[in-house]
Amino acid sequence: MIKSKSMSRKFVNSFIIFIVVPFITISIIVNKLYEGVLVSHYNEKVEQIMEQLSMDIEIELRRISLDTAKVANEKELLPLVNGWYEEKDSVTKVEATEKIDAKLDYLYAYQGEINSIVFFSKNGQVFKYKEPLYKDDGEVKNSSWYKECIKNKEKVFSINNFNSSGDVNASRIDFLVGISPEYSWYNTATEFIYFEIKTEVLNSIYSRFTNDYVGKMIIVDSKGKIVISPDKDLLGKNISQVEYLKDINDKNLNSYKYKYKKDTKYISKYTSEKSDWTVINIIDYKVLTKDTSNIMKIFLFIFIGFNLFFILYCKTFFKDILKPIKELVKKMKDIKDGRLDEIANINTNLEEINELGSNYNKMLNDIKMLMIERDLKERERSKEEIKVLQAQINPHFIYNTLNVIKLMAMISKAESIRKVTDSFMKLLSATFRDESTFITVREELDYLDNYAEIMKVRFGNDFNLMIKVQEEVKELYIIKLILQPIVENAIIHGVNEIEGEKNIIISGYISEGYLIFEVEDNGRGMTEEEIKNIFAAKEKKETSIKHIGIENIRSRISLNCGEEYGVKIESEKDKYTRVKLILPVLMEKED
Repeated sequence: MIKSKSMSRKFVNSFIIFIVVPFITISIIVNKLYEGVLVSHYNEKVEQIMEQLSMDIEIELRRISLDTAKVANEKELLPLVNGWYEEKDSVTKVEATEKIDAKLDYLYAYQGEINSIVFFSKNGQVFKYKEPLYKDDGEVKNSSWYKECIKNKEKVFSINNFNSSGDVNASRIDFLVGISPEYSWYNTATEFIYFEIKTEVLNSIYSRFTNDYVGKMIIVDSKGKIVISPDKDLLGKNISQVEYLKDINDKNLNSYKYKYKKDTKYISKYTSEKSDWTVINIIDYKVLTKDTSNIMKIFLFIFIGFNLFFILYCKTFFKDILKPIKELVKKMKDIKDGRLDEIANINTNLEEINELGSNYNKMLNDIKMLMIERDLKERERSKEEIKVLQAQINPHFIYNTLNVIKLMAMISKAESIRKVTDSFMKLLSATFRDESTFITVREELDYLDNYAEIMKVRFGNDFNLMIKVQEEVKELYIIKLILQPIVENAIIHGVNEIEGEKNIIISGYISEGYLIFEVEDNGRGMTEEEIKNIFAAKEKKETSIKHIGIENIRSRISLNCGEEYGVKIESEKDKYTRVKLILPVLMEKED
């Protein structure tokens, strides 16, 4: 017998010493040096771009603020608006509207960025120059932005992504400006003016500074809200809501690396001292350092050269690996085709390959054992089904039913005889007609009605069977004849032993993903000891319909549906007994 020995250590040590260590060491040193040069040049370029972009944005913000303040102090416009608030005559009001629109057209017609201007009076009147994108005036007045403007007269405030309506068109408005003018001789009623500025105002500036090499630019206002971004999902969010930006204000450096998911991002920022707006630049670190790939190609060729020499060294070693592995692959294909009789004989001088063959053989044996175990379980399930069905409909039950029919014949009630006989035949049909384990709840309740008709004749029609099952539950599927033995126990061992009104209530509903059935009677009830004895009835091997065991029902549920389903019993002596079935919610018949 060939003695097995491990060659993995020799192979790994040789590979590390002659190839891995030199290649990794040289690659890391050169790559880090070159990366440092690339990042340094990139920082210089991007800082200039962000500074220029920030200056252009400041100029645009200043211009917008001046235009806003101009309207708030327009001595010809505001009296017209104030007069419009108070005007009652509709014709005169239309004329006033035209004058105000003409004035605003004169002021802003040449500027395409104004989407709408809205004037709010202190008395609740609202004048709209062009239709704004928002739908609810009250929501604007209740916003913190509105209140802030009212508190600080003559000061311009801005807000971004104020979309009260959720309209798809609202995505065009990202920048909103508001001001509360002072009350004076020419402004007696207007307390707030609202401007909607089109996105293109800032986007036109932004577009001049974007290119593939620079990366992704994001513009953030003084409150940390993202105003402009190539990623539309980020618009309107606060930087604290973006994972790779939430700590940007805590960084002492103006640039840093951030590992995000599977990639690393290189982030730079520039904050304007005047407007406190921030320009953030984000670029994939791999894109930034892509030029280092040329250097890595050189080292790759070196690495290949080392490998060629090492392959010659390993040629004999691989022979002992490849041949047995190919044999194992062939055997695995046989398993795929369903042939489990092939046993691989692996015999090499490598310990690991021998162990692989041994584990493969063990796996085959385990699969065979699992298949045998599965077949045995299926047979046990079939036997259990047959046993339960035989216990539910047996000669004793048939004898009792025929005895009832005989008694009814003696007292010459032909219609009752027909009715009981029909019910009995339907029960027999339900038991022997179909081999399927599952039927609809509606069918199960029909069989239960037939059974109740027979039992009412047998016991003098002195109990009430009430069914409270939701309509949607009736279309679900349930194990066939699972409720009948529980109802029979409720009749014979529950309500039959008490005086007065005898009620049996069957409820069916869905709760927390389970189908629940409850069979409750107001009979003699049970003690905790009696309940334990019922679940232990399996050991007594009782098969009579009169004493059919709850444990038998629980076994049927477990075999057909799984261990998480089953039976629970709640009872109080001389008060009630409630049997609860916990079943799966089945929309279609299970095999």
